Amino acid sequence: MIAIAALFLVCLAYVQANPTGAPPAACVNIAPGHGGSSQPIANSSYSLNVSQLTAAGGYTPGRTYTLVLTGGASQYKGLLVQGRRGTIPVGSFAEGNLVKPACSNTAVTHTNNTLKNNVPLIWTAPAAGTGSVVFSYAVVEQNNATGNIYYATLTSPVIAEVGSNTSVAQSSMTSLMLLMLLGMFAVHGIAAY
Repeated sequence: MIAIAALFLVCLAYVQANPTGAPPAACVNIAPGHGGSSQPIANSSYSLNVSQLTAAGGYTPGRTYTLVLTGGASQYKGLLVQGRRGTIPVGSFAEGNLVKPACSNTAVTHTNNTLKNNVPLIWTAPAAGTGSVVFSYAVVEQNNATGNIYYATLTSPVIAEVGSNTSVAQSSMTSLMLLMLLGMFAVHGIAAY
């Protein structure tokens, strides 16, 4: 009987608490390992401010940006944010005030479960040729004996890659094809005007 009670308490502690950050398993679906279900996304007042990226027309590969997780009027206890190209994690996060890298540095999570809001997150963009990125994130509002309130799989707008060699290569290929066409016209004596 004592063994069953001890097992119950261990399981309860695992389900109820991740006070120092999201567990590695949360990296797969960007969802906390808490009991219960995610709240409807439409009910969320949380947003990831990526205005520094959108104002620049996208991200420049290798450059560092500050994102801010805001809760509007709501504060939150926990977070997990990851940049993704499809389902592939891209870019890296640095340690900051109230946050630390997670998921092999491809994500960032909370360092404690105190209430917080407007937490800055430092993200370094991935290498050239990665393409567009979307930030997937989860926010834990409440996680205690009275219940769990969290939002999983929230997403940012799509952030385009700018200054990429991919767009230069495509432009060069188009120019090369145009030159080849003009050359064919010249060889066959067709005026190209």
